[in-house]
Amino acid sequence: MGKNVILKLGQVIGTVVSVRKVNNLKSIKLLVVEYLDDKLQPQNKTAVCTDTVSAGEGDIVLICSSSSARQTSTTKEACTDNSIIGIVDSISSDNTYIYNAYRENI
Repeated sequence: MGKNVILKLGQVIGTVVSVRKVNNLKSIKLLVVEYLDDKLQPQNKTAVCTDTVSAGEGDIVLICSSSSARQTSTTKEACTDNSIIGIVDSISSDNTYIYNAYRENI
């Protein structure tokens, strides 16, 4: 990815089903993601993202946007401005867990 890639956090809240779409998106799953702040609070902003990591509803995910969204092997030829590039396992700050996917919410 480029030098100045900004990653965003989001939570998958839905799936987009599209029977007809351009050829370079035909094999790519599309998910609706709500953006989160650094404390995992919803930002009341959503985006449709191409899914490159098999994310599912409820997952906390890493999102990249703009031209960086097209830098994965899945999205190289796709017309997308938002891609899910990771599923978050945990987030910590100052040795304190903010989020851990394998334990109840902290």
